[in-house]
Amino acid sequence: MVVFCVALLAFLPAHAVEIDINRGTVDPLPIAITDFVGGEGQEAKVGADISSVIANNLERSGLFRPLPKASFIERISDINVQPRFGDWRVINSQALVTGQTRLESDGRLRVEFRLWDVLGEQQMTGLQFFTTPDNWRRVAHLISDAIYKRLTGEEGYFDTRIVYVSETGPKNARVKRLAIMDQDGHNPRMLTNGSDLVLTPRFSPNSQEITYLAYRNNRPRVYVLDIETGQQEVVGEFPGMTFAPRFSPDGQKIIMSLQRGG
Repeated sequence: MVVFCVALLAFLPAHAVEIDINRGTVDPLPIAITDFVGGEGQEAKVGADISSVIANNLERSGLFRPLPKASFIERISDINVQPRFGDWRVINSQALVTGQTRLESDGRLRVEFRLWDVLGEQQMTGLQFFTTPDNWRRVAHLISDAIYKRLTGEEGYFDTRIVYVSETGPKNARVKRLAIMDQDGHNPRMLTNGSDLVLTPRFSPNSQEITYLAYRNNRPRVYVLDIETGQQEVVGEFPGMTFAPRFSPDGQKIIMSLQRGG
């Protein structure tokens, strides 16, 4: 599992950015998300990709309207220099996201971002991440969560995953495998090989484990699987199960209902 080192950058308190909700509809907040500043080659590509994922995440929430980059007047070249807020007000942006990517000498990817209140002309928040270069999409989701929380006051949901049962093959010989993907549909990965019929996957409270039901030789078994390592453990065989296994709120037990006797 990749470990992130995250540092909160100093920032000044900013005026609240308001998202208007009238007559049951939401007026999305205009937000400018620049390409993250980088060098050439991989740095530049990763910076543009991170910016694109953040924009897509925020737009799908329905609360934000990312502005087209072709409308930007200022071109950000140094995120440590305060933006020209007047240039961003001209295009009706109320919030601004800037960032940069750097490949460190040890091979790690360093990603920083700043969220600016354009009307209040102050930085609202900023974070710095260290990770492996192939984990850039996860960083983009974490940044999206930070922006969402700072502007709405609610926890973000972009750094979440969906566990599901993937079905393949002809109708008379379907193969069902346990699978997982990011909330935006990217990074799909199979967790089981399809040798057993799998059903009803459920996350643990910390989202690091999955419990699910599998049929082997027509006998129902309950499993717990570690998402990162792929290691799975048989909890037991439980004929007569009336609802799917799931974790207790503290994640220490597996809860299920069994039918016994008449």
